[in-house]
Amino acid sequence: MKSAKKSLRMLAVVLALAMAVAFGMPGNVMTAQARKTYHITAKAAAGGGITDEGTHNVREDDDKTYHIYPDPGHRVNYVTIDGKNIGAVTEYTFEDVDDDHEICVYFISGTAESAVSKKSLNVLGSFSLKNGSGSYAPNTKVTVDAGVVAGFRFAGWTASDGRIYPSAVTTIAMPKYDLILYANWVAEGMDGVMSQIATTNLKDEQIFGWAAITDKLGTFTAKDLQNGSGNTMNMSIGGFNCYVDAAAIAVLNTRPGMALNVSYGADASFTFYGDMDNSLFFGTELSYMCTTKSVGAVHEKEIHFAEPGVIGTAVTANVLLPEAVAGQAAYVYLVDANGNEALYLPVVVDGANRVSVPLSAKVDFRIKY
Repeated sequence: MKSAKKSLRMLAVVLALAMAVAFGMPGNVMTAQARKTYHITAKAAAGGGITDEGTHNVREDDDKTYHIYPDPGHRVNYVTIDGKNIGAVTEYTFEDVDDDHEICVYFISGTAESAVSKKSLNVLGSFSLKNGSGSYAPNTKVTVDAGVVAGFRFAGWTASDGRIYPSAVTTIAMPKYDLILYANWVAEGMDGVMSQIATTNLKDEQIFGWAAITDKLGTFTAKDLQNGSGNTMNMSIGGFNCYVDAAAIAVLNTRPGMALNVSYGADASFTFYGDMDNSLFFGTELSYMCTTKSVGAVHEKEIHFAEPGVIGTAVTANVLLPEAVAGQAAYVYLVDANGNEALYLPVVVDGANRVSVPLSAKVDFRIKY
């Protein structure tokens, strides 16, 4: 529309000149009409710039082009023209200027590539209608759901990048590459390869699987105490995750004076006691990752739970401190999601180079010694 207006004005000037020539009008009869001057103000927020920033004069009917350039690590968020959002453009031209104008540009951290480059998440083996499959930008929080299927129980996710996720409903951070998640299932009453459970301190035939361990807890006798190692029934969980079944703990609760010690990995085990009220325990995931750090003679060991949250009962985490000596003092700090720590309690290293940390929830903790 403005280009047509400009063309009409030029045509009018040409016609006027032609008439002057045709009718022999003196040259001084026609005088050029002075063009007005307008102001265009350009503003750029933090994160980049715009050409000719500030206020500049533009003559009527002239064009004015602005170029927008983000700083490294930033991209254009949006641009406004006279207060109206026109999107994330990197160039704008005011055509046939006939009024004052303002252009403002705003930036946001991140590159344009990261904003549009989504990666695919393919969820296989799920029985949920909303399993989480789709395309997501990197670092997006995505919840995947395995659903339920009669006669089978969920046995963990395995990912195409080698990661393991033990919970049927879990939230992951989308990586910067395409990802496939496989839901694993095993028949009810059977132990899957992702949770290989066995007793370790019974001198008679060893027991494998939650059902057999639950039965043994219910029929534990004085003979078992003599053959084993006291009133603690030790068991180890191998494979990808450390899930503790509620049925075994319910039976343990009927056997005051007994304990069940669950070992997972080389760094920590978890002790459940039969003389405690475990009525709120519905099974829990105790998988963890362990990190260590030493600066001179000061050592740190941190336990990070794969699924933080409630346990439903009190347990004792027994953590191995290889560099410590028996009788040495150590200090336990609780660690929040931001890495902040708060002193929880002092502990003493036992003869097996372990410390015992009482827990009523799966909260990350750090031991300094």
